[in-house]
Amino acid sequence: MTSDENPKRPAGQTSWRATTLPIGIGTAALLAGALLMLGPVRSADAAARDFAAAQACAPGPAPSAQAQCRSSVPATVERYWKTGARSTAGHIEVVRHGDGQRQILDLERDFRLRAPASGDEVRLVGWRGEVRYVTYGPGYGRTVFTEANPYTAYAVPFGWGAFLLFFGAILVWIGSWQRWLSHLSRRAAPWQVMVPTVMLALLAAGAPALALAGGVRIEEALSVSGTGVGLAVLVIGAVWLYKALRGESDTVAVEPRRDDREHVFTAHVLGDDTGFGPGPYLVVAPGVLAFSVDPTGAYRRAPLPSGLVLEQVRPVFASDPGAMDLYGRHEPAYLVAQCRDGEREVLIAVARKNMPWLVGALPQADPAAAPDRA
Repeated sequence: MTSDENPKRPAGQTSWRATTLPIGIGTAALLAGALLMLGPVRSADAAARDFAAAQACAPGPAPSAQAQCRSSVPATVERYWKTGARSTAGHIEVVRHGDGQRQILDLERDFRLRAPASGDEVRLVGWRGEVRYVTYGPGYGRTVFTEANPYTAYAVPFGWGAFLLFFGAILVWIGSWQRWLSHLSRRAAPWQVMVPTVMLALLAAGAPALALAGGVRIEEALSVSGTGVGLAVLVIGAVWLYKALRGESDTVAVEPRRDDREHVFTAHVLGDDTGFGPGPYLVVAPGVLAFSVDPTGAYRRAPLPSGLVLEQVRPVFASDPGAMDLYGRHEPAYLVAQCRDGEREVLIAVARKNMPWLVGALPQADPAAAPDRA
């Protein structure tokens, strides 16, 4: 069967591994992400709002661990030190005034200004039984939060939740396309799959990174993530409009290139490779067009059939034999040189950047001599 006989893929004629499996895993990821957002993230957001609204505790005995007010306890720094690969995590050991209790506090970030020295006076501001931040310096005007910062407690569950939501959306969309929509395009990697996947992958990486490494509050994380989603929708819409107005041709214009040097690059014959020597390296040079097992192309060359002519250059089609294997090779994007050797169709896939050299080495087919494929 030639590439022109079945221009569209029949709907639903795809392996369950490409349809049911990603849809199932993606749905599970979406549910897990939603549970994280509705559970731990929502609770952390409520706690941050309560902390922001909390007032200073009234003078008197120390408040209980359930108290909603902010306590302030004076203390003296015994020592300050850093840990971590880059010495970015700060810690202080303090002695509380009054009861003389010693306490080690892990700080959320390193001090931006002067680090406290032994003997410095600080204030430990607590809420719900934990020290949330420390004030120090002249007039206690400098503040550093501890790892019990209520404003960033949302970050870990939010990061996981956002990742699972966007990752799940990728899998559900890919599986749904393969199951119900793949008949709309003959390409192995159509833009309808690639563009949404790339945008969702950027969101899946960016939203957690913003929350975990950006040090922002949940309102900012939600705002920026929402803006990212909006931009992704605009990009997808713009690509769809561009494709709708421009159309999508199955022929790729490639300007042939020729010179006096020898070029060796990877190439794959899709389907029947009878008459082609072992590869996968294609040697292109003046008067030379051959496969070789040598990455330098220096020996064991097997010339391509002398009657091979180029009909067109096109994208990889899903119906091409071994099309999906190309995308598991971790190599650049491929184009296919659709050729003819007598009555036989020959498909040679090479990286887009190398296609001009192959086009320059192949004679062009005479359209009038093409066999009837009706």
